[in-house]
Amino acid sequence: MSSTRTQELETPFTSAVLESDVSFWRSYIAARPSPDESFFQLINKYHQSHGESKTALAHDVGTGPGNIAERLLAYYDHVVGSDLNDQALAAAPALIPPELYQRTTFIKSPAESLASGILPGVIGRGQTDLITVSECIPLLDAPKALEAFHALLRPAGTVAIYFYGRCIFTDGDTTALNAIYDRIATLICTFLLPFKGTPGFPFHVRGAEALVSYLDNIAIPPESWESVERHKWNSYVPLLFNSKDGYDFEFEPVDRRGEGEKTIEVNDPKYWAKEWGVEEVKAYLGSVYPNYKKKAGTRYGEVEELLAQLREALGGGESKKKVTFPVALILATKK
Repeated sequence: MSSTRTQELETPFTSAVLESDVSFWRSYIAARPSPDESFFQLINKYHQSHGESKTALAHDVGTGPGNIAERLLAYYDHVVGSDLNDQALAAAPALIPPELYQRTTFIKSPAESLASGILPGVIGRGQTDLITVSECIPLLDAPKALEAFHALLRPAGTVAIYFYGRCIFTDGDTTALNAIYDRIATLICTFLLPFKGTPGFPFHVRGAEALVSYLDNIAIPPESWESVERHKWNSYVPLLFNSKDGYDFEFEPVDRRGEGEKTIEVNDPKYWAKEWGVEEVKAYLGSVYPNYKKKAGTRYGEVEELLAQLREALGGGESKKKVTFPVALILATKK
């Protein structure tokens, strides 16, 4: 007699948060780095310098509970947020002030399907001035998603695709601190194995390739887009959250940058700078690998041992040191 075992689809960064409540999302936002206002100003400056630079409508793809959509309201009259996670979208009204929430629309949809008619006409095809793709492009079918974004944008509209990775200690014994962080994150990633041979394996491969490539594996078709800029901050550290040793498959950087694209690289220890101690690192890792404690089981003690080493390297107690982050941003204008 044959037996059948059903495997759940688990994807990077997302699987364990699909049924999380408002308190989880409040903690999630607090645990994540918050982009400096200069980041949004750079996107806005790029948008203003291309085409008609209208500011009526923005759309944040992969919006989660809407924290980035809320930030865009400083620059745009109305903001759409789209995501696949019902619980994240449901949390948005509790997390965004009412006077701002009334200037938003939240839609459940895959990014690749956004131009299929799911959006009302006034926020649908050809109506959007800016699309931000926040911390989700590694999981998307990039060619199909770019086709959808192109259809949603007005002529000369802007797409801004970005991703940030692991924390980088820039203060104290940085060599020791960053090595301990990497050991913790890589150990946690091994708790999630196997990736290979599971339903989610294609997503893990796609995500790992995008991060190790600093998003350079994402081709921006020149027949549809122009004025492509690729910004990279602190790219001396991989965009991956943990080292390659945490994976059970091989992957290498892929470069699909086109002729005429600009690449701007900046190393800045003050970029998105925070002061983090052990508790902040724990919270961040919990947001990146949301189900890892359950997966770790009795091995969670190994994480606690490494966290104790991190605490000692930080100076003991509640000591904190400065951190920054590696960030990649792609900007492009619709032809």
